[in-house]
Amino acid sequence: MSKTSLFIAGTIALVLIYLGIVASARWGDTDPPVITLMKPFDRVGPATPLVLHIEDKGTGLRHVTVRIEHNRETYTLADETLPSHGFFSLEGGTRHSYDFEVTPYGDQALPHKHGEAKLIVVARDYSWHNLFEGNSHRLTQEFTPKFVPPRLELLAPPTTLTQGGSGVVRYRVSSDAVRHGVRIGEAFFPGYSTPDNEAWFALIAFPYNADPRTPLRLIAEDGLGNTATMTIDFQVTPKTWRTRQIRITDRFIERTVLPLLAQTPELAAEEANDLLSKFLLVNRTLRQRNNQFIADLAQRSRPEFLWHGPFKQLPGSQVEAAFADHRQYLYRGKVVDTQDHLGFDLAVTKHHPVQAANDGIVVFAGYLGIYGNAIVIDHGYGLQSLYAHLSSYHVEEGDQVVKGQEIGRSGTTGLAAGDHVHFSLILHGHHINPTEWWDPFWVKTRIMDPLGLMPSPSTHEKVPPPEAPALAPPPPARAPHPLD
Repeated sequence: MSKTSLFIAGTIALVLIYLGIVASARWGDTDPPVITLMKPFDRVGPATPLVLHIEDKGTGLRHVTVRIEHNRETYTLADETLPSHGFFSLEGGTRHSYDFEVTPYGDQALPHKHGEAKLIVVARDYSWHNLFEGNSHRLTQEFTPKFVPPRLELLAPPTTLTQGGSGVVRYRVSSDAVRHGVRIGEAFFPGYSTPDNEAWFALIAFPYNADPRTPLRLIAEDGLGNTATMTIDFQVTPKTWRTRQIRITDRFIERTVLPLLAQTPELAAEEANDLLSKFLLVNRTLRQRNNQFIADLAQRSRPEFLWHGPFKQLPGSQVEAAFADHRQYLYRGKVVDTQDHLGFDLAVTKHHPVQAANDGIVVFAGYLGIYGNAIVIDHGYGLQSLYAHLSSYHVEEGDQVVKGQEIGRSGTTGLAAGDHVHFSLILHGHHINPTEWWDPFWVKTRIMDPLGLMPSPSTHEKVPPPEAPALAPPPPARAPHPLD
């Protein structure tokens, strides 16, 4: 046999061996692709995503189709042939996985109607099994389409609200709602079951800085993209907030701001070379971060009434600054910053005992930036109180406290220029005017009566211990403005 004949015979033999290996691999692949629904697809609405993951570890994916049959009409969402390395290739397809995500009913081409609906997904691979047709897997998922929003019924709107004030909305909502409550601008106040379990209620707060014409809307969402909205008729009493000017000196920055920065390592990377830049870094950036931390504590509020009766202002205290005071900060004669003061500054004597304004559970006790040593008490259903600038505190996170109980002592920690306690009330992360909650008549007629709450027993409030001897003379008639 000549060399040429040997070469041809050898080549044919190698080709046959290769084809045998390919045939063994491609015919030997008998495992179909695996189709996985990555998210539930049994109750489907306008916002429900269809998320699929298809995988074939053998010869690779060849073809994928995704269809929806709705009221006997067929809608193709995907019909794709995937590439291969060639018919005689050993590996088969170039793709071994396929991910698909779409919101089917976000496209108006699919009918937003009730009826029978079914998802059909078919995947084939590049196996030579089944007479070169390959292995296939068919996934069928029946689902219930829903395009009607939950039903809402307003039972009792709030009486007249004030900017920065609070109120109650009572309503009913159908059982398909997974989220409901009241929206005022960007603020959302979730709903809870009323004490008699006959309806729902939302404690609301009209933002102090919102336009009085901002609509108040009752909303309900079913989690599928269907939302019911009802505009509530109500009246808002506009408020005019005071403007106060506060002078900032280099001495104040050196004595108060620099120690704050030293205790705030997360701001160390911020560029602030001169004293004014350091003050602005604290007054703006750190203030914003601290307020966001306080707002986030609303997520830990318990869905129950922990408070009883009106809230209690610090006994004998003098108001040094009021809620929503608009502050202009002057440095060397120029306004360098403006901030709103979201609480009351209350002063009595140096290191005066600070009492819990109402019953509740401590959700924070520690150092909090511009607020210094601070305590946050949860009173339930998103209502929380803040006590700041304390020289010391006597409670820990998780402690249960009662109205009138001493929880700490006033001080000058944080961004404060004089001894006092900063007191704030916060509802679902939004600061509200405490004066309403200090008023027994308002609490009874605006909150307790609409919700059918019984007055608290007279024995519930803890009698505070005798006041400790004053550690310093009372503050002067015009105490320095604190800067919290």
